[in-house]
Amino acid sequence: MSRAKLKIAQKLKLKKFRAELNLFVAEGLRLCEMAADFSQVEFGFFTADFLKSARAEKLLGRLEKIAPMYEISERDFEKISDTKTPQGVLLVVRQKFSALEDVLKKFLVVAMDAVHDAGNVGTILRTAEAFGCGVVLLEDSAEIFNPKVVRASMGAIFTLPIIKLSRQEFLRAMKFSGVEVLAAALDTSAEFYFNHDFTKKSAVVFGSEASGVSAEIFGAAEKIFIPMSGSAESLNVATSAAIIISEAARQRAKI
Repeated sequence: MSRAKLKIAQKLKLKKFRAELNLFVAEGLRLCEMAADFSQVEFGFFTADFLKSARAEKLLGRLEKIAPMYEISERDFEKISDTKTPQGVLLVVRQKFSALEDVLKKFLVVAMDAVHDAGNVGTILRTAEAFGCGVVLLEDSAEIFNPKVVRASMGAIFTLPIIKLSRQEFLRAMKFSGVEVLAAALDTSAEFYFNHDFTKKSAVVFGSEASGVSAEIFGAAEKIFIPMSGSAESLNVATSAAIIISEAARQRAKI
């Protein structure tokens, strides 16, 4: 049985199998602790070396109560690991998306429009979770169940309300729900982000690292801009998201 499960874990390194099996991988002590709390764990693997701390033994004890856990060799673990320095514990987890209603319950909706870089997507998820936002993933963004996204999210993927929508579906849903759509723009004529009233229900769209927010979203959104005084032409998209989200949270805290 463990060999068959091992083959499944190996397949989950590829996007097509993650989509086909509706599963993904969480690796490392911290991520696996969060998966145990918030996700549907199907099965998992650990090595003998993993069980060298009381924290690791406690986690394994919890996991064995909710899913089959298999001890495997270091060599076999390397076949399924996606990290350079594996910690010796890996879980196969059921994929889950939220409902639109769950996203709209949050004070701010954060949408990613063709954000390709997995590290940026994961970091934005982490920031959104830290400030209590809901997330919408639009077309052409990195897959949220990509191992790099999962790691960069630092567990946010397990607790955030996240949905996938097309751009048209997103715009219709926001209009129907009375949510103002904002687009982060490299446009000095746009409204400075700190001057915008985030006490109103809003959705902020962050675009791709290369070309920004799509024309379809731009045409239907109000534009906001982060002013800069240095020589840099732009900010990393994850940094831009953190700046704008934190300002929205600051304004909401004053209500």
